[in-house]
Amino acid sequence: MMDRRQSRKMVGTAAVAAMAVSMCSSCVGVSAFAPQHLESLVAVPSANGLRGAIANRQGRDGSVCVLSMSSTIEETTESRDEKGGNSITTPIREELDNNVKQTHESSRGLGEILKEKMGTVDESRLIFPEFSSGDIPRLYSNLDYKTCEEGNVSSVSHAAGSMVGAAALIASTTIGAGALALPAATAPAGFLPSSAGLLLAGVYTIMSGLLIAELTINLIGETGRTEVGLMDVYKNSLGEKWGAVGTGAFFFLQYAVMIACVAQGGMNLDSFLKASGVQSISTFPGFGQIAFAATIGISLLFAQSTSVGKVNKALLVGTGATFLGIIGVGAGTADLEALVALDNQHPEVLVDAFPILFLSLAYQSVVPTVVTQLEGDKEKIRKAIIGGTSVPVLMYLVWNAIILGNVASAPWAFAGDMDPFALLQFGDHGGRALSALVGGFSELALVTSLIQFIYTTTDAMRDVLGLPIDGPRFERWKPALFAAATVPPVLVSVGDPDIFFKALDFGGAFGISTLFLVLPAVMVWEQRYGVEQTPLTTKPMVPFGKIPLGSLWKAAATLIVEQGADKLGLIDFVKDTFDFL
Repeated sequence: MMDRRQSRKMVGTAAVAAMAVSMCSSCVGVSAFAPQHLESLVAVPSANGLRGAIANRQGRDGSVCVLSMSSTIEETTESRDEKGGNSITTPIREELDNNVKQTHESSRGLGEILKEKMGTVDESRLIFPEFSSGDIPRLYSNLDYKTCEEGNVSSVSHAAGSMVGAAALIASTTIGAGALALPAATAPAGFLPSSAGLLLAGVYTIMSGLLIAELTINLIGETGRTEVGLMDVYKNSLGEKWGAVGTGAFFFLQYAVMIACVAQGGMNLDSFLKASGVQSISTFPGFGQIAFAATIGISLLFAQSTSVGKVNKALLVGTGATFLGIIGVGAGTADLEALVALDNQHPEVLVDAFPILFLSLAYQSVVPTVVTQLEGDKEKIRKAIIGGTSVPVLMYLVWNAIILGNVASAPWAFAGDMDPFALLQFGDHGGRALSALVGGFSELALVTSLIQFIYTTTDAMRDVLGLPIDGPRFERWKPALFAAATVPPVLVSVGDPDIFFKALDFGGAFGISTLFLVLPAVMVWEQRYGVEQTPLTTKPMVPFGKIPLGSLWKAAATLIVEQGADKLGLIDFVKDTFDFL
């Protein structure tokens, strides 16, 4: 019997290859279409004139078929016009018309044909030509009103958003629970294949963010509202029926990450209590998960939003400091030779890492906020998204090298049965200083992630229920909203304290793939190239027309199908069946 890595070699390799080349697959589809327009239909008259003509048509498979027209003419010689002359029958006329059309297509340049098939947006659909051309860089202006003691407005100034600040918001959003699961997800494939996978995931994530920004700008131009959220974008583009798919994927992702945070945060709290000598409390089943979630949930429920914002900023600073500390301390003890050894590289199982790769780089929920802060300025938004995504990609490359390099000497480190991060946190690898930093980073990342996801979940519930942002009605519903956000993750994590990695894996495979890969591509495709041809505010923010759109949803579809088959046991079933035969 083969082990899991060997049994999935063919499936994993095919899936990775499909995702890696999906960006080019649309190009292949376009070029495969081009010969249809380059087919030649040539009428060659014989000595007897049209009666002996033949039509040579090159088929799609490269073969040439010869169509004799003589029989057709002979069968229709009785058809004559009023002057008594031989008429050119309808079948022949159709062939000649096709000949003219094919000749016209052949005279067109290949570049024109490719451009047409890739898709273009007619500039007559752009409702703000000055904005689309770049003559006016921003769509609107954010204003800062200052009031005097009497309450009257004393001055008005332009509150221009910071591109660096927007990029920092994107980068900071990516650092969280996904970073903890990244080493465990990439260890079976090895450092070199997983680095290539991380770069590919970064490219797709950038495209996804730019597509959501394009949808957001178009929605602002259509409605005139500058304060739009992610769910507003999806509902407007998908409608009520398909908007429910986006809403379902959103809540699935939210709860998957919160379950993972509560499960791992509770385990960290139990370990801390045991190390402190408080074992009587920590032995109670689920105590760590209940205490961890309750502390954060109740604090968010009763604390002022300004106070929570200040605390969260301090936690983010601590998260960044411990992250840099791990890099600095771990660099001196990492075994880089074992890290890049060919025996430790297994690209055939790389596809299993993509759910966590995509989840660790997820930031798309803040893109509407970035668009609002930067006043719809396309160039600033594009630079903020590219820069804000590139930074965490580079950080995670170094992060993986340090974490995997410090456990590379362990014989089971790359077997997929052990979490490298847990080895550093609770084991003897890397030394006490590195272990303390890893533990601190773990808890801070989980706390900041849980705060973010509780807030976004309660906000989404408020939108679904049609509740106001504040006021007496919202205050009456507020405890129920926070309970709905925190209680289900606690129940699931208490039932399965080891669910951390599994929850994130499912969230990445089905939540991220649907919400941020499939749906943005489908929505932009319909908006640009749909039948309705609705007015647009901005030109496409991702170049090459339909190619990246097709690439994005094909990559996501490959991931969803492969991971679904794996998690349902279909891959193992097929493997066992063939082994039996």
